[in-house]
Amino acid sequence: GTIKHKLAQMVIKAYAHESAIYRVSQDVDILLDNYKAEGCDYGQAAIDAISHYAVEDAILKVYGSEMLDYVADEGVQIHGGMGYSAEMNVDKAYRDSRINRIFEGTNEINRLLVVESATKRALKGDYDLFGPAEALYNNLDAINDSAKANENYFEQKLRFIKNYKKAVMLAIYSTNKALGKTFMSEQEVVNNLSNMIMDLYIAESLVLRVQKLENLKGANSINRDIIDVFVYDAASNIRKNAKDAIYSSIEGELAEKLNKAIKTLTHVAGVNVKDARRRIADKLIADNVYKF
Repeated sequence: GTIKHKLAQMVIKAYAHESAIYRVSQDVDILLDNYKAEGCDYGQAAIDAISHYAVEDAILKVYGSEMLDYVADEGVQIHGGMGYSAEMNVDKAYRDSRINRIFEGTNEINRLLVVESATKRALKGDYDLFGPAEALYNNLDAINDSAKANENYFEQKLRFIKNYKKAVMLAIYSTNKALGKTFMSEQEVVNNLSNMIMDLYIAESLVLRVQKLENLKGANSINRDIIDVFVYDAASNIRKNAKDAIYSSIEGELAEKLNKAIKTLTHVAGVNVKDARRRIADKLIADNVYKF
């Protein structure tokens, strides 16, 4: 059971990261085609399209390199003492994976970039972050989980994702309002917010990918197991990072009201994660190759 847990987590993290890669790649391609249609030469169009998705690129870099480290590290652990021997391929994977958290911008820098770029783009008017966030902040007592009767599978999961977005907006707005000009210098808080954004983006990408696949090919129970575990875990991660950010920036009754709202927005249905992970691992073992 313990080994299956490790194998399943490898699959879940890799599959979720793939989902975000496909999403950003398509977004960049669409924008690139739009720029070219407007008369831009290919080189400049490519630079502008990729730059537009700097936040998403940073998310992919951080999440992907940390996912790889997890997979390589647990791979060594599963092999036991032999995993630390140069005779095994996993030894090379373990040594090679570590650099990815450093080059192409350290993960620490990229975490800061995620929040800084997201807030700057909002202030420039690329999208409305602070309007909806302010509305949530001014009506904390009215926040609920928006649950509806007879939701289907994807309606429920996308509602969870929508609530995560509200939690992220609320955490960014409230800490920014409290910290003012010192906001970006409070790097521990910024890291909490960045982690929230990453979990949200990867979770949403995963759900949208599987929903699209099911529309094309029909339901896939293993893919749903992957969603169930990831979205369930994301709720706890987002809640913890939000609490840390809020309590590190705000005190008293307001902090308690904010965290009550965050708890509501990160409430999800329970999942039998043990059985879900075992089914994922069983498929991996049966296939004897990553085939998801």
